[in-house]
Amino acid sequence: MNRVMSRVMIVDVSLLDRLIALLYSVVSFPVWVCYAIQNYNHCGRLLSRYEYCCGFDYRFCQTSRLARLLAVVRGELHLIGFSPKIAYSSDNKSVGAFSARDIHENLGITPPEYHHLSDDMELKMYWWKKMIYPLLYAYSLLFKVTHKPINQRIKWFGIEVFNGQQSIALNIIKQLIVAIPKKPPSLIGYVNADCLNKLKDSDKYRKNLAKFNLVLPDGVGLKWALKLKGILPGDNINGTDFSPKILELAAQENWSVFFLGGEGDISKNALAKFKNVYPNLNVAGSHHGFFNDDKLVIDYINKSKAQILFVGFGSPLQEQWAVDNYKYLSVNIVICVGGMFDFYAGKVQRAPLLIRQVGFEWLYRLYQEPKRLWNRYIVGNANFIFWNVSHALDIRMFCLNVCSRTIDVVISFLALIIWAPFHIILYCLLFITERRNPIFKQVRVGKNGQRFIMYKYTTMDSDIILEEEEFKRYVSDGIRYKNKSDPRITKIGFWLRKFSVDEIPQFLNVLKGEMKLVGPRPALDEEVEKYTQVHKLRLLVKPGMTGLWQISGRSELSCKKQFELDLNYVMTRTIMLDLTILIKTIPAVYSARGAM
Repeated sequence: MNRVMSRVMIVDVSLLDRLIALLYSVVSFPVWVCYAIQNYNHCGRLLSRYEYCCGFDYRFCQTSRLARLLAVVRGELHLIGFSPKIAYSSDNKSVGAFSARDIHENLGITPPEYHHLSDDMELKMYWWKKMIYPLLYAYSLLFKVTHKPINQRIKWFGIEVFNGQQSIALNIIKQLIVAIPKKPPSLIGYVNADCLNKLKDSDKYRKNLAKFNLVLPDGVGLKWALKLKGILPGDNINGTDFSPKILELAAQENWSVFFLGGEGDISKNALAKFKNVYPNLNVAGSHHGFFNDDKLVIDYINKSKAQILFVGFGSPLQEQWAVDNYKYLSVNIVICVGGMFDFYAGKVQRAPLLIRQVGFEWLYRLYQEPKRLWNRYIVGNANFIFWNVSHALDIRMFCLNVCSRTIDVVISFLALIIWAPFHIILYCLLFITERRNPIFKQVRVGKNGQRFIMYKYTTMDSDIILEEEEFKRYVSDGIRYKNKSDPRITKIGFWLRKFSVDEIPQFLNVLKGEMKLVGPRPALDEEVEKYTQVHKLRLLVKPGMTGLWQISGRSELSCKKQFELDLNYVMTRTIMLDLTILIKTIPAVYSARGAM
C-alpha cells in the first residue's frame, strides 16, 4: 500500500480510532475486493492514488476511503478530522480519513458555519459519533455526483426548477442584479417537497411561481425525486444555507439589502447577525411581516434604495405578496426565503449539524413543533413519496425499458462472443502497425449529463494536432467537427470507420448499461456546452450505437438534421422502432454510405 502521508507523519492517533477503523475494514472486506479488481484493471495497481499539494512543506496522497481506513489502523491518520483538501502544514496533526467537508460535498450542502468550524469541533468527538461518521459518509455517497450535472431546468407541474451547481445559481443571481435596472424586478424563490405538494393541488400557487425568474431546489426530498426520474441531481440549494452566500456576495459588491418578514424584531435581529458576520454588508433596512397596508411598506422599501429584498412570510403567502407587489418595487431582485429569519434571529433552533448532514432536518423540526408541522411533514411527505414513486413506476415506460435492456444485453453478449477471435487479430494488427493502445477511451456525456468512458478501436493519430483555423472550417452548425478528409485518420482507421468496425467495442458499453444499441450518439463535453435547452432534450435517454440519423445518411446529414432525428426518436421511441433501426443499420453499414 502507498503511504497516505509523506514528509509529515500523524502521531498520537487514539487506540479507539484504530479499533473502529479495523472494525470497518473487516466489515467492508467484500467491497475492498471489488475496488481492488476495478483499480487494477484501470491503472494496474490495487489502490488508486491522487497527489495533492497543501502548503509549502506538507504533501499527502489522497486515496480511497477504504485505503485511508488502513492508514488509520497504522496510526498515519485520525479517523475524524479536517479534510486533506483544506488542511495546512500547521494543522497536519488534525487531518482525518473522514470529515464534515467530504460529507457536505457529497450531499450538496454547505452550511454557513462550515467556514467557521473550530479546531477541535471534529476531533474531540464522542465515541458514538466516531462510530457513526463512516456510516454517514457511506450514506452520503448515495447523493455523490462524480461529474458535474448539466445545469438545467426541470419541470414540476409546469414550473421550471433549477437543477445544477450552487456556483452557477449564484452567478445567475449576480447577473440579475448587475443587469441594467429594469422595471419590474426579478423574482427568485425556493421549492421543497411541501411546496411541490401545494403546486400539485393549487392553480393559484402554480401561476404565481410561473412568474418567477429563478426557482431553486430546497431539500433532500427533491434529490430523491430526481433520482426516481432518472435525472442526475444537482446541489441542494436550500434558502437557509444558500441565502447567506447571496448576502456575502452583496457585502463584496456593496449591494444594499432589506429584510421583510417575521414577528416583531425578528428580521431586524437576523439582519444584525448577518451584519456582524459580514461587516461590509450594506443594510438598507428591515420591517416585520405583520402589516395591513402594502403601499406604506412598499414606499418604505423604495425610500431605503435597497437593491435586494428578502421576503420571509412562508409559502405560498410570500410568493403571492411578491407577485402582487413586485411591479411597484424599485429593487433589483426579490428573494422569497420562507422561515430563514426565524433561524438566524434565534427564534427557532436549527437541527444539529449531524442531523442536517443526513437530510433529516425536517424530523428535528417535527420534534420541535409536532402539532403545527404534523400535517406538513408526516401526511405531506407520505403524499410526496407516493405520487413520485407512482409517477416513476410508469407501467409503459417500465415495460419499454425492461424489454429494451433485455434486447441490448442479449445482442451485445452474443456480438462480443462472436467477435472475440477477430478482436484478437485486429488488436494485434493495430498494436503492431500503430505502436499504441489499440483501444481508444474517451469521456462522453450520457443520459442526464452523466459522464462515462466510451470504447472504440484507435483510428486516429493523436500526435497530429489540428490548426485552429482548420478546425473551425469544418465545425457543423457551430457544434460538431465533421471532416471526411480528417488528416488524423490512419490508413487502417479509414477502413475501420468506413464499415463502423471501430464502434464494435461499444458493445461493452451497452453491456455495462452506459449505452443502448439504439439512441442518440454520445456527445463530447465541449459539444454539450454549446447545446441549447432544445438540444439538451437528446440527453433524456441513454446514448446508442446506432440511431435514426445513422440509417438516414450518417455524416452526410447536417448537424441540425441529426439533432432533429435524435429528438424525434426521444419523443417517439418504441420497441418496434428500435428493432426497425437495428435491422436497417445492417445495410447502412454494409453500403458505407456517409461514413467518415
